[in-house]
Amino acid sequence: MDIGDVTQLIFVGTAAFVFGRLGIALVRLIDRRGAGSASPGETAARLRAVEDECLTLRRELAEVQERQDFAERVLLRDPTLAQDVRLKAPDGAYRES
Repeated sequence: MDIGDVTQLIFVGTAAFVFGRLGIALVRLIDRRGAGSASPGETAARLRAVEDECLTLRRELAEVQERQDFAERVLLRDPTLAQDVRLKAPDGAYRES
C-alpha cells in the first residue's frame, strides 16, 4: 500500500463522514419544515389542549399528595393501624401487609 492509496482512503473516508453528516442534517431540516406546516389556529388549539391536560394532571397529583399526607398522618398517629391494613393486589385478591 503506497502513499496514494492511503491518501485515497483518507479522502473517501472523510468525504463519507462529511456527506453522511450533511445528509442527516438535510433530512432533519426537511422533516422540521414538513412538521411545521400546521396552521397557527391548529397549533394554538393543540397547545390549549396540552395546557388543559397539564392542568388536569396537576389537580390529580395534588389530590394524590393530599391523600398520601392524610394516610401518613393517620398511620403515624396509630401505628397499630398499619398492621391491620389490607391491601388489594393487582389480581383482585386481598393480602395482609
